[in-house]
Amino acid sequence: MTQITDILPRYTQLNAIIAEVSNRRLIEFTQQQFVADFHTQFDNVQLFETMLIDLTMQTELERYKTLIESLSTEIQNNIRLILSNKNALKNLNIEKACDNFVNQYEDQIGDQLHNTQKRWKELSEINNSLDMIGFRAHSEIEEKRLWEKHEALTEKYNEEKALLNDLYEKQNVARKTAEKYQDNYFPKILTLSQKLSEIVQKYIPKTIHSLPEGIFFDMKTASEIHKICNNTIFENLSETDFYTAINLLASDKILKLKQGEKTRVCFLVYKMYENIKSGNKTEWRTSILQHLEIDESYYKSKYKEPISEVPSRKSEQFAREIKELFS
Repeated sequence: MTQITDILPRYTQLNAIIAEVSNRRLIEFTQQQFVADFHTQFDNVQLFETMLIDLTMQTELERYKTLIESLSTEIQNNIRLILSNKNALKNLNIEKACDNFVNQYEDQIGDQLHNTQKRWKELSEINNSLDMIGFRAHSEIEEKRLWEKHEALTEKYNEEKALLNDLYEKQNVARKTAEKYQDNYFPKILTLSQKLSEIVQKYIPKTIHSLPEGIFFDMKTASEIHKICNNTIFENLSETDFYTAINLLASDKILKLKQGEKTRVCFLVYKMYENIKSGNKTEWRTSILQHLEIDESYYKSKYKEPISEVPSRKSEQFAREIKELFS
């Protein structure tokens, strides 16, 4: 059965791998192997939920709170990392990583093949000498020496051949191993983390906020809003910068409205405000309106306009998408 003491450190390691390969734009086979094995090991969401249920029954409250908070944070970090490095992860040359793993023995095989062929050539020369010795005059001592040399070279040849066969076997094992790790597992990991995030929220005690202090929206929600609003309602921002902006975190990237989108963003702020679970949601609304340079009086007069009796077609479609997002 899955244990939180298994999945938590592996999630931490997984996130470190994602950060590293995204930065380098390169993945090693051992990293690819870890990512794929992680998905295989923890893909059963029913077992994951069973683990959480068991954890609530077996662990004292304070330790349970600490573990569940840590797990929730690592899952959210995982979602954020994959979404913010989507293109880099999509374009990783996994086939090359697998080929490098299979070909790790090529140089050794080349050297060992040379040594084996050298011994075979020496042994062949002795065998030829033994074949020819009966057709010419020779002493018993000469024949004895040839047979002794034959035995010594045969032993050396067999040793070299065994080493070569061992390398071929290792390469064959590596090839079969690599065949199991050809796929890009990062989209699958993202889907899994999103499922696990939804489950873990159910088991966070009410005394624990599901997000760290100062965070109002998780990465999944931020990403969904970003898909609808980026380059339409707001000026272009990356998903990571957008996440930072709507959570009022320090950044040199500023959330800017596109011209003519003031009314629609008021409706968006209204729906986001309704979705915030934190007690300081009013402070969030005041701050985000200030960032967007919108007066509260304007906001209060306009935030329902996209769902009024006579909205424009553009506003009607936008309102529908946002309502579906938060439904």
